[in-house]
Amino acid sequence: VDEAGMVNKEIAEDLKFDEMSLRDMQLRLPGRKHYWVARLINHKRDLEQLKNKRSDIFEHLSKKIREEAPVALSAADIKAKISNLSQMKELNNQMKELELVIELLEKTEKTFSETVYSIKNVVNLMQLEQL
Repeated sequence: VDEAGMVNKEIAEDLKFDEMSLRDMQLRLPGRKHYWVARLINHKRDLEQLKNKRSDIFEHLSKKIREEAPVALSAADIKAKISNLSQMKELNNQMKELELVIELLEKTEKTFSETVYSIKNVVNLMQLEQL
């Protein structure tokens, strides 16, 4: 199972509530929102580290190719050569996956913010029903 799938299951569990668990959800919500924001920040940090790693590898390999090439290569040729390396393809795939998880977590943070209003509406409805 990929990370996005696991995140989806965890989010669904965190946002599930009914009339009986409403108070528990109200008390738990700020902590869960903080948890998801922390995960978002951690993934953004991880993405930045991968970008830096890719940049370092690219610089190192560019220099090595220039030094070892029997003829002068253009910057575009060097970039194409490096981009086709399995190591760079793997890094790019990891970055794309992280970007998708980050997008999911950003939307999750918004959902948790909106959940506060949903709970408030449910509480108001329950109060009206008791009158």
